[in-house]
Amino acid sequence: MRTHRLSARFLLRLCLAGFIVMLFCSPALAYESSTLYNGCSGEEVRQLQQALIDLGFLQGSADGVFGNKTENAVRAFQKKNKLTADGLAGEKTRELALNSAAKLKNSAATPVPQAVYADPPTTPTIGTAATRVPSSKASSSSLFGDNYDTIRYGDKGERVKILQKALIDTGFLKGKADGDFGDQTLNAVIAFQQYKKLTADGLAGKKTLEALEKAVSSGLKVNTTPAPAATPAPASTPKPADTPSDINARMSIPSLSSVQLLHWFNDVKPSISNGQYLLICDPSSGLNWTLRIMSRGRHCDCEPLTAKDTRTMVSAFGGTNTWNQKAVYVRLPDGRWTVGSTHDMPHDSGGIKDNDFNGHLCVHFLRDMSEAQKNDPKYGVANQQTIRSFWKQLTGQDITQ
Repeated sequence: MRTHRLSARFLLRLCLAGFIVMLFCSPALAYESSTLYNGCSGEEVRQLQQALIDLGFLQGSADGVFGNKTENAVRAFQKKNKLTADGLAGEKTRELALNSAAKLKNSAATPVPQAVYADPPTTPTIGTAATRVPSSKASSSSLFGDNYDTIRYGDKGERVKILQKALIDTGFLKGKADGDFGDQTLNAVIAFQQYKKLTADGLAGKKTLEALEKAVSSGLKVNTTPAPAATPAPASTPKPADTPSDINARMSIPSLSSVQLLHWFNDVKPSISNGQYLLICDPSSGLNWTLRIMSRGRHCDCEPLTAKDTRTMVSAFGGTNTWNQKAVYVRLPDGRWTVGSTHDMPHDSGGIKDNDFNGHLCVHFLRDMSEAQKNDPKYGVANQQTIRSFWKQLTGQDITQ
C-alpha cells in the first residue's frame, strides 16, 4: 500500500514538473514558430527569398526552400543592417527585408524625367564628349536605396534593372532594362567606369554605384559616335587587340603601397570562391582583363570573362598564346591587390561560351618554395620564381622560403 502511495506521489510530481517546463518554454516555442531557419519551406520562405534576391543578397529563384544559400543570404543581410548575424530570419529580419525590397521597387517604379537630346544614346568610347541637362530635370533620389553591395556579371533581379536603367539614361547602354547582367551590361559598366576614371573591372561596387547615382542626378548624357565593330577572329585563334578602344582601357598601375605579397594557402585561397572575378593588370603595358574563377587547388584555374578580355590578355602576351608565364598584379574580389604569375594558353575545359578561349588558364600565387618543389617541381616552381623575381624588382626584398 505504501508503495502505491509513493508511486502516485512520484507521478504527481513528474506531471507538475512537466507542466512547469512547458509553461516556461512556451515563449521559446512561440518564437521558434515565427522564425524561419534552415530546413523551413513554404510561402513565407519564398517571400523572404524574393526580397533577398531583389536586394542583391541572393541569386537564383525563390523556390520556398530555406537552404544553405538562403541562410548565407540572411546572414549577409543581417550583417549589412547591423542585426545579429545568426542566419535565423526572425520577425525583425523578415520585416526589414520585405520593407527594404518594397522601398527599392517603389523607387525603381518612379519615372525619372527625361530631357530631349539632339543625338540618340549610343555606347560610349573613351574620351568622348558629354552634355549635361539642368539638374532640375533629373532625379536626385537614391537609386539603390543606400544598398551599395557589388552587382556583378551573372546577377539577376531588381537591382540589376535599376543599374541598367541608370546606364541607359546616361547613354552608356542601349536597349531595355531586363534585370539580367550579361555582356552588354558588363561592357556598359566598364565604359562608365572608364569615363569616370574608376577601376574598369566591370564590377558595379560602391564607388561605381555612387558615381552612377550622381551622374543620373546631374543629368549626365553621353553623346558619342559608335566605334566601328572589330572584325571577329576565328574562335581557335583569339584576335590580338590593337588599340585600347577595342579592349579594356589601360589603367594606372597600382601603387606599391597598395600591393601586398599574399600567400596562396594562407591568404588568397580562403578569401575567394568559384564564380568570383579576378582583375589582372599587366605591369608593363597597363592592360587589364577580368578572369572568372573556376576552381582552386594548388593554384587558381580561371577563364576570361568575355571575348574582349581574351583579346586584351592575348595582346598583353604579344599577340600569341603561350605557356611562358608573366608576373602580373591581381585584384582580389575583396579589393586587395597582390602579385601573381599567369599565362594565356587555353587548355582542358572551360565553362564560358563566346569568350573566344577554348579552355582555361592558371593563375599562381605565392607558395612556400619547399611545398612547390615537392608538389609542382617544374611549372609550379617556375611560377614561384617569377613571383619572387617580380617582388624583388618592386621592393628589393628577397623571398627565400
